[in-house]
Amino acid sequence: MRFLLGALGFFTTIPVGRDERSFESLRRNLWVLPLVGAVIGFLIGIPLLILKDLDLPFLGVLVYLAIEGVNHVDGLADFGDAFFATKDRKLKALKDLNLGVGGVLAVALYIAILTKEFELIDNIVALIDSQMMAKFGMLFLLTTTKPIWDGMASYMMEFARRRDLIVGAILVTFVSLTFGAIFVNLAVVFLCFAYRFYVIRTFGGVNGDMIGALNCIIFAFTLLLWVIFSPSACILFPLSAC
Repeated sequence: MRFLLGALGFFTTIPVGRDERSFESLRRNLWVLPLVGAVIGFLIGIPLLILKDLDLPFLGVLVYLAIEGVNHVDGLADFGDAFFATKDRKLKALKDLNLGVGGVLAVALYIAILTKEFELIDNIVALIDSQMMAKFGMLFLLTTTKPIWDGMASYMMEFARRRDLIVGAILVTFVSLTFGAIFVNLAVVFLCFAYRFYVIRTFGGVNGDMIGALNCIIFAFTLLLWVIFSPSACILFPLSAC
């Protein structure tokens, strides 16, 4: 269980698993990412549902940031700068410590979309599934790409194996079938492949910012699918909590 504590300590603000042994255990057991994502979704969902009962769902983003922290959002900002930069300046924009217009736009859109989604979501299953798939996307990049330079991504990839991806995919499939969200999550897997194709073609590999950005993109995208299909949830997802 040390790897689970290490994952919680690394991917959340929860003060557990911050020791070196726990982090090393996480690096050698990356398959745990979807599982810890499900835990994070549950931790976000409970206070969010309480806020919805109090008619304060707009505070849900603060709860989300308080639990997961801002590291992934920071990655989204850096990736946003690179995405909107010209072809010859993309790598430079990715390395630039200053926040540009592209990064501001990416984060503003992300927060706005999440705020609206949190207002509409009334099912904790959607949050669990969305966070699980967000972490699966990170696992997918960590096990199927190469780093473009030395940094946190390359350090995390040192022991990454396809076996981790296979075990993670089995976990995702089991939860998808249990929640009846197989079609939603297949759409997310397609997004993962599209994102991977883009970053490899554009940058030649990944860094920590790109991995963190994908976490944010998948979280918002999966929640959006749950929002879109929620009126027909009992028909589309017969195994979900209707």
